[in-house]
Amino acid sequence: MADFGFRYAAERFNLCPDKANGVFDAVLDGGFGGCDVVRLLAGGVVLSLGLVVGAPCAAADVWGGSLAVTSDYIVRGISRSYDRAALQLDLHYLNTSGFVAGLFASNTQIDPDQPRDVELDAFVGFAWSASSDWRAKILASHYAYPWNRAGSGYNYDELDADLAYQEWLDVRLVYSPNAPRHLRWRGLVGVTSESAEVNLQRPVLGRLSATAGIGYSHIEGADTEGYAYWSVGAVYTFAPVSLSVSYVKTTAEAKALFYNAEADGRWTGTVIWRF
Repeated sequence: MADFGFRYAAERFNLCPDKANGVFDAVLDGGFGGCDVVRLLAGGVVLSLGLVVGAPCAAADVWGGSLAVTSDYIVRGISRSYDRAALQLDLHYLNTSGFVAGLFASNTQIDPDQPRDVELDAFVGFAWSASSDWRAKILASHYAYPWNRAGSGYNYDELDADLAYQEWLDVRLVYSPNAPRHLRWRGLVGVTSESAEVNLQRPVLGRLSATAGIGYSHIEGADTEGYAYWSVGAVYTFAPVSLSVSYVKTTAEAKALFYNAEADGRWTGTVIWRF
């Protein structure tokens, strides 16, 4: 059985209507000033809500969501759909105080010997703007795979923190106390995991932007392991739809953890419609 990867793929949700953000780990949210809420997935250090004091992100309560189709559901350089296409749905709510909650769903296939499954992610958190330049978000999430043969063995929790500057720089941190890992002598167990990444996005021509990202994921176990991942790509937005393409790669250490699931030089494409 392959070791299990962690979420780091298509944009999970977008809290501002008609906002132009991209997909995969190299892409930032972009759009409407103080209403921007940057996606938050990466790992290790949690931002204290007391570190940043600013106005709430939403001027009014907001309900929204997105529907996406991606050629490969990749999370921090690791495929969660076994190199196959995935359909993804997000529904979320943001109120005037910055409180955010929602649900994300995607089809998955953890292991080639397992049947196709669905990943369900329920999240709750807080988003805020410190100024016109700085925005932050913190989320607590629970991931479940209800139709997997291992039952609840692959379920896990994450605490995510995200800090963004001026639409082009995004720093993300993620910590999981019980990330699933398959150890040959113990089977499926929950271990601590931390990830960190830096992502960039810059306009190139009109609606077209170039993207790049690099990150490192550290996974505990009897033989503590870690690997780096990176991507380059582009995103084209004609609201409310975004098209993106990315080239994804991991270091060799990922193969020891995930066998053939790591993205060893792989192109992916994604279409997102926001509502």
